[in-house]
Amino acid sequence: MIEVYIGFLMIFFIGCVSLIGIVMISLREKTLDKILLILVAFGTGAILATALFSLIPEAIHHMEELKSEGVNFNENFLFLYIISGFIIFFFIERFIYWFHGHGHETEDKLVCYSNKTGVADELLEKGGKIRSYVYLNLLGDGLHNFLDGVIIIVSFLSGIAYGIIISLAVLFHELPQEVGDYGILVYGGFTKKKAIEYNFLSAMIALLGGILGYILSNQIRVFNIFILAFSGGGFLYIACTELMLEFTKQKNLKKSIIQALIFLSGLLLIIMLVIILPHE
Repeated sequence: MIEVYIGFLMIFFIGCVSLIGIVMISLREKTLDKILLILVAFGTGAILATALFSLIPEAIHHMEELKSEGVNFNENFLFLYIISGFIIFFFIERFIYWFHGHGHETEDKLVCYSNKTGVADELLEKGGKIRSYVYLNLLGDGLHNFLDGVIIIVSFLSGIAYGIIISLAVLFHELPQEVGDYGILVYGGFTKKKAIEYNFLSAMIALLGGILGYILSNQIRVFNIFILAFSGGGFLYIACTELMLEFTKQKNLKKSIIQALIFLSGLLLIIMLVIILPHE
């Protein structure tokens, strides 16, 4: 039961990361870009390694346990869960979570990466009436956070070691994401106070996901296999098609090399944790 309490504490802690946008959005453009370069590159490696060395292998481990107990489980379903996670995260990021990534201030505008175009040329005017994309962003962010909560709790139920690894991967993804979320709400028409409140409430939806994950994992044994494989597919999508796109935008050779090294360090960190932390 201790792992469940730790899981919910971790969800709450990661949710509090939503408040970081308040600080980071006010940084100078060059300073923010340097920080985000590190976070995105490291997070890409960590998320990719988490999918391949933790989530999917753990789903296979649960499947083998069920089969050893005489439960008839077709291995093809495992891969169906993985690809469904990839597809669902694609729809969330592409069609619901309209704006994503990060933004920085330029006088009265916000330069923001958009999933709609994939390039950093979206200019959002500050102030005025509340834009519709604000609510789309909150909807997508809330759904994303809900799934994060389910993933974290199920991973902790598989063992504290796995819970820590998955939580770190989610955290590395949330850090740069929350910078953009806060900026988008402010430049979409929310006051700074309202943006803080809504961004935090959206982050706390992860707790509801954690509750649902805990209930279903106790009621449906195959649910753990599903959510681990599903989130593995989702993490593959985030790392390979969303975050890695940031690498292709970098034209400076020195920065590209630095990005590659940071990416490898994120990858190696998760692999080392998987090896060092005991399997429970």
